Amino acid sequence: LWGIALCCIGENIDIGKGMHMGERNNPLMKKMDKWIGCPLLYALGLFHRKRTVKDVTNVINPRIAIIKTAGIGDTIVLSAIVDEIKSVYPKSSITWICAANNLGMVNALKYKGIDEVFCFEMKSPIKSFKGIKLLGNFDYVLDFAPWARINAVISWGLSAKFKAGFKRKKMYRHYVYDAWAEHLDTRHEIDNYREILKIAGVNIKELIPSFQSNVSSLVESNYVVFHVYPGGSLSTLKRWSEEKWIDLAKQINDIYGYRILFSGGRNDSAALNGIVSQLSLECVKAVNIAGEYSLQEMINVLKNAKAVVSVDTGIMHLAAAAEATLIALLGPTADERWGPLSDKAIVVSSKEKCSPCISLGFDSVCKKAACMENISVEMVLDVLKKIL
Repeated sequence: LWGIALCCIGENIDIGKGMHMGERNNPLMKKMDKWIGCPLLYALGLFHRKRTVKDVTNVINPRIAIIKTAGIGDTIVLSAIVDEIKSVYPKSSITWICAANNLGMVNALKYKGIDEVFCFEMKSPIKSFKGIKLLGNFDYVLDFAPWARINAVISWGLSAKFKAGFKRKKMYRHYVYDAWAEHLDTRHEIDNYREILKIAGVNIKELIPSFQSNVSSLVESNYVVFHVYPGGSLSTLKRWSEEKWIDLAKQINDIYGYRILFSGGRNDSAALNGIVSQLSLECVKAVNIAGEYSLQEMINVLKNAKAVVSVDTGIMHLAAAAEATLIALLGPTADERWGPLSDKAIVVSSKEKCSPCISLGFDSVCKKAACMENISVEMVLDVLKKIL
């Protein structure tokens, strides 16, 4: 009752609108998630009767709930897990429980075999918990969140024969699962995801994210795509300076004559217009394509580019899944943990002693991203010359 009352407080203050913050980067919601979630999950775990996976391994066409409520890049990586499930259980029914920040990407992935999408509204938890109760009974509930306690509470609220999720040091969120996998920084995130499938009895084929476009070529050839602005928490630490992007664009234009397409979300468009205008004054062929294309169209644009240069964000993982020629600029996040999953991707990093400093997306104490500042234009251009 105490936990539900505090959820009601979160609903009444209308966190998403009243404080003008997104669900994912809202500091108040993160504090509530910690200080309410930890004791609540421990209490709920005391009354949870643990089951074994043997109860469901003989189900031919299981009904499966996937819980992942954050991150476009995370969602793209997790798409390979949907492929893994479908390779073993082709007629399984999959329900994906997401949040507003990754709803668009989850909907775009329906073609992979996702039967139902439920959007959990973080600013209206009581309404959302009522909604998940109406989803019915599942064979498996698989929670792929490493830290968010709200995901574990969602898992507890669902009816299932077997529930699995992550146990991570100092997160105190694993008590309501029947079994859990250790979430580690020492392996790639896709390997963390695979561990949950393993404890659920699914035979792993080690598939990686793969997206194919069914649209014809949309942009004339001989162009390079730049993705300048990262998303998520601590996004400023993942940025490469606009001055360096402009310098790189000039040199590519001078050497190869290629156009530069600047991708991004609609909220990036105004800033990208400024960069494009500055390049146009110097006779560099540059176009702002932020928010102009659907997922299928963007896959086509990335795949047909001479190269894609991106910071660590969703478009980096999308380019890797589209098998684009990719240069990924990584600083505060580790290549071994979050690097692009593609043989056609090259990571450029300054290899600072203090990096990586971001693991869960919000845990860095750095005020200045030296790891990104020390990636020079020459370092990126040297790699591009080898590719182009």
